[in-house]
Amino acid sequence: MKQAPLLIMLLFAFASNSHGQESESNFTDDYYSSIFETLYSVDTEMAYCIAPIVEERLVSKLADTTSFYNPFKKLSEYISIETSSDSLVKTYSWDRISGGSWHDNASYLQFKTKSGKIKYKRLDSGIEQETGEPTDVIIYDIHDISIKDESYYLLLGWGTHGGGRHHSLARVYKIKDEEIVLCDSFFDGEKYLHIGAPRVGRINLQYNYETKELSHNYYEYDASVGFYKPTGNIRIWLLENDKFVLQK
Repeated sequence: MKQAPLLIMLLFAFASNSHGQESESNFTDDYYSSIFETLYSVDTEMAYCIAPIVEERLVSKLADTTSFYNPFKKLSEYISIETSSDSLVKTYSWDRISGGSWHDNASYLQFKTKSGKIKYKRLDSGIEQETGEPTDVIIYDIHDISIKDESYYLLLGWGTHGGGRHHSLARVYKIKDEEIVLCDSFFDGEKYLHIGAPRVGRINLQYNYETKELSHNYYEYDASVGFYKPTGNIRIWLLENDKFVLQK
């Protein structure tokens, strides 16, 4: 723990020493990739200390319009960065390194409004109050879906809170009135499609553009033992009109 202040000083010294030696875009990418590289190279105790500072630094950059257009090639080696095919939505997500098998995942979304403004929104909330299911995930895919000639964004993510279990999450957002909003009732009346499974089981949540099908392996929750068991079945959700409908 005594090394943490020195480590933090070194992180920010990198910025002052490197600035001006390369383009602003490359400098920014180098700087943020370096602090995440440091975060993931230290022990858990030290990571717990510096992770909030690293997150604060990156979030402050998301408020800068130029970051939206930065490909962050080096940074993407350390965190998950996804961009929609229409280039209007971009996500950043990573593990906060909280220690143990419980993974506390940060996720932020950057978007471009109709007026051309660049804004950002925090997506992770830990446990969703309405459903009681975890919503913090590493976003691994964004799909643009068109409904009545309007653009919506399907986000797919993965996470785990330990206990021999993991989960995947699907949700749909829409840019509306200069903001981005989570769409209601897209999955059998729910905001989220949450799929739980034992860690040894593969969920494989994915979307097919051609068939408009969202599919995943289905595991049944056994309340008597508090665990998921495999069924051997694949569940398919078909995009019909303005929602995903579970196919029987």
